[in-house]
Amino acid sequence: MNRWIFGVLCALALACGDDDDGTEADMAAPEVDAGPPDMGPPPPFEPDSYCPGGGGCPSGNDGTLMVGTAMRDITPVIDENTDILTVDVNGNAIWDPGDGDEFLDANENGEFDPVFIAGFGSPRPASGVHDPQWARAVVMRNGDVTIAMVALDTFSIFFDDVQVMRELLADTEVDYLAACASHSHQAADTLGIYGTDTSSSGVDPAYLDRVRAEAAGAVRDALADMRTANVQYTTFRFRDQPGGMLRYVSDNRHPIIIDDEARIVRFTEAGTDTTIATVVNFASHAEYWGSRNSLLSSDFVHWMREGIENGVTGPDGEEVAGVGGSALFFEGALGSQIGPQKIEPETWDGTPVETDTMEAAQVVGEQMAYFVLEALGDGGGSVTDETADLGYRHRSFFIDVENRGFHIAFLNGLFIREGYNWDPDFVLRPGINEPDVLTEVAVVDIGRLQLQLIPGEIDPSLFIGGYDGSHTPEGAAIVDETEENAPDLTMAPEGPYLRDLARPDAEFVGILGLANDEIGYLLPDFDYVLFPGAGAYLIEAEGQHYEETNSIGINGWSRVKAQIEQLLAWVPEGD
Repeated sequence: MNRWIFGVLCALALACGDDDDGTEADMAAPEVDAGPPDMGPPPPFEPDSYCPGGGGCPSGNDGTLMVGTAMRDITPVIDENTDILTVDVNGNAIWDPGDGDEFLDANENGEFDPVFIAGFGSPRPASGVHDPQWARAVVMRNGDVTIAMVALDTFSIFFDDVQVMRELLADTEVDYLAACASHSHQAADTLGIYGTDTSSSGVDPAYLDRVRAEAAGAVRDALADMRTANVQYTTFRFRDQPGGMLRYVSDNRHPIIIDDEARIVRFTEAGTDTTIATVVNFASHAEYWGSRNSLLSSDFVHWMREGIENGVTGPDGEEVAGVGGSALFFEGALGSQIGPQKIEPETWDGTPVETDTMEAAQVVGEQMAYFVLEALGDGGGSVTDETADLGYRHRSFFIDVENRGFHIAFLNGLFIREGYNWDPDFVLRPGINEPDVLTEVAVVDIGRLQLQLIPGEIDPSLFIGGYDGSHTPEGAAIVDETEENAPDLTMAPEGPYLRDLARPDAEFVGILGLANDEIGYLLPDFDYVLFPGAGAYLIEAEGQHYEETNSIGINGWSRVKAQIEQLLAWVPEGD
């Protein structure tokens, strides 16, 4: 997420209730029904739905795994009718008329309304398309349990969008749909804060409708493509690859903790080596191309998928065959700025590659593809089963939007999502009258693999711990104690962490960030630092605390944690 201009935010923040110029009626808080004085104990925890054994899947698995895959193009249209930047005086890819930048008004409406790219600074208008963006679906069925997962080449997706997708699929056999964004910083704005200024959205509602429809369409196509399948599981760690972690992925916030494990599941047609789909899950911000690019792209994910499917050149110059089928990438624990900020990429022959360039995205993506193919190969330690039992459970819940920057986004209509449990006819007042959003956590079981689905950019330490240095790159300090507000690791939680709470027989455990929603960064409580006073959430606290300004609030992680921990512990009555 980008850093909004504080001066503009302060002006807009008056709408949040710091002014004293409103009428008495305007300033009054809405009446709240406190309810009966004694509500009694809370009801037992229950997921919204689950399989096997739930209402739509009473019989459960029958021993035969069916898998289908499909993809649909969701690339925004850029043609002769699209506004584009024609003069970029300082070459920063940002439209700034104060610098003398100029644009082509293709639709002759007197306004600059291009396709806005999300991520980094804004407004960053797209000038063309480098590679197509996709909605890629894989659908799995065993008995009467049917699970669909869609990987979207988008910056973000809101839970409201996923609910629309589910409505579009209500007439199908799908029991559960999960949709996850790749978080490409070279894709169109689907969040809302990357328009021409802080009070205008960068989202094209028609494009958002198209993404929803094509995601649902890809699931329908995958349902029609289902075949009896076998399943292969494998994994690798970036620390074990040439150059170690920091050649491919880094952490830009202390403590330096990286979940460097990639989890891979490959579905093949039963009894053959013909790939249906390859699912890859690890964590890294898709922003390797950097901030000065103006071409729409899925960033490193494009080259990684191409390499997995069609083959790549290996370290010794050998041509390594791809596995075919469709490759899908699902983000992991990418909070804490897990990504390319401090990497030192190289070509296979050791030539350094300039960061924040297309070459960096390509080189790293192709090398990642090679590691996936190597892990799937004969020496990769993979295991293959004829079938896989399937299961899921999910839980939706309200979470309070405490971030004042997010309040401004709601008030200016930048976020295309519903706000609950507040009265928009009264002044939005932090802690008194502020919106909740509806979000979701989920658990998906695919045979030996368990996936935990989290609605935002979760700090990897919340998944794996790592405060002992076990997930810190070799030679890197876990904490720079000279930094202002440096984390005190003596205050770090001892665990168990989310990975520890997976089902005991899960041999592979993955985490999907940006799953079904984007509520911002989820951070450990002991290292959550806000700028004091009225600047909280709008200005970064001293040190490395950017993520707080783009988190849902100081209580965000505790509320998500309570739900996902209960969901992981839950078992159907009688089991």
